[in-house]
Amino acid sequence: MQILMIRHGRPETQNGASDPDLCDVGRKQARDLCAFLARSGVARLVSSPLRRALQTAAPTAEALGLDVAVIDGLAEADRFGAGYRSIEELRREPAVWDRFLADPVGFLGADPVAFKREVLGAFDSVLTGGAAKVAVFTHGLPINVVLSHALGLHRITHFVPHYCSISRLNGDSLDRLSVISVNETTFLEF
Repeated sequence: MQILMIRHGRPETQNGASDPDLCDVGRKQARDLCAFLARSGVARLVSSPLRRALQTAAPTAEALGLDVAVIDGLAEADRFGAGYRSIEELRREPAVWDRFLADPVGFLGADPVAFKREVLGAFDSVLTGGAAKVAVFTHGLPINVVLSHALGLHRITHFVPHYCSISRLNGDSLDRLSVISVNETTFLEF
């Protein structure tokens, strides 16, 4: 099975919402991604329940005539927070960025052990879906959890996935995953 882990498109950050919609750039990224995925042989779509992931999946679902299965465990660690803060915003404040890097899950208000367990449990359910190629629309930290697990890395975070990037994995169980690529963006028209 091939799994395409896709970070959501760029969200709107001006309104302070905890579950923001995609901004105009994010909607364009989702359309660019859709054009690519329509030719890729994806047979199943799975998404986080958060708006930015669902809106990223929507053009592909419509183009392929597929339903999107929503799995709560694929949501970002900030899902219960007061407001969304983008990576770009966090990086502008070096002290805040350092705190985020030291414990990104805790920084966003979640328990790191529980979050990792929940993400891996959700990803395991994706692996039992039976499709040969699955697109998983999710967020930066869940992507990091899965990639770190597949690579046998102790820390959760190692990568900053670009908006609408694809990280590819092959495998049929959590114990037999191989990372094919990280952060593919060649299909995006910047």
